[in-house]
Amino acid sequence: MPQHDYVIANASGAAVRADLNNALSAIVTNNSGASAPSPTYAYMPWADTTTGLLKLRDAANSDWVTVGTLATANLGLVVAPAAAGSADQVLATDGAGVQSFVDRARIVRATAVPSTSGISIDFTTIPSWVKRISVLFNAVSLSGTADLLVQLGISTGIINTGYASSSSFAGTAVDASAATSTTGFVVRAGLATAGIGGAMTIHNISGNIWIASLAGGRTDATASVVIAGGTKTLTDVLDRVRITSTTGSDTFDAGSVNIIYEG
Repeated sequence: MPQHDYVIANASGAAVRADLNNALSAIVTNNSGASAPSPTYAYMPWADTTTGLLKLRDAANSDWVTVGTLATANLGLVVAPAAAGSADQVLATDGAGVQSFVDRARIVRATAVPSTSGISIDFTTIPSWVKRISVLFNAVSLSGTADLLVQLGISTGIINTGYASSSSFAGTAVDASAATSTTGFVVRAGLATAGIGGAMTIHNISGNIWIASLAGGRTDATASVVIAGGTKTLTDVLDRVRITSTTGSDTFDAGSVNIIYEG
């Protein structure tokens, strides 16, 4: 394979032309050969036909740096995206060396909201990449005997139909009590001023199907545990969550709520 010392010696016209042609041939073939060219120069390329690797001389002209594999597409290197992604995205590979920008997996905690007044609390603008949401109840109670209700929403608003949900509580001082709901994921409270503490975790099982589960307890003087679960299929991507009551009219009177979401 053509290699050259890149020194054009004084000679006759034909000999100089042949020497120049040999130098140009070495250039266009990346100094290809079974052994390293000699002499070497800083940043000089070498197509090593023994190993099948493209190499580049380092800046100090002291060693060869492997660039990639000659017989592999893109020299076996990862292909960078043609355009920059959006803020807070990361690079991911498709397994074949092609990269693209994707939303990164992360855990985000929203800002806690006091549940001391009003009939509902909304958390909006949940990103489309989210696959799990935890609704956090900190001693949350209602003014009446309604149960707590967690509802999901899409871009057109909160969805209040089509849920399959149930919840119950039981303890040493109270009888078991249960509730079901088709208007949201219900959390059984049992009586007015019953504080609820715990986390309802809502998972995206596939597509726009979401399942919910809660294991918590009453935070008032009545010792009892609260469990809840359910499922809901949305017609579009989830982007909001509402915490309210089964009546839609009982007001919050204690505690605070927040959400954590992750993808």
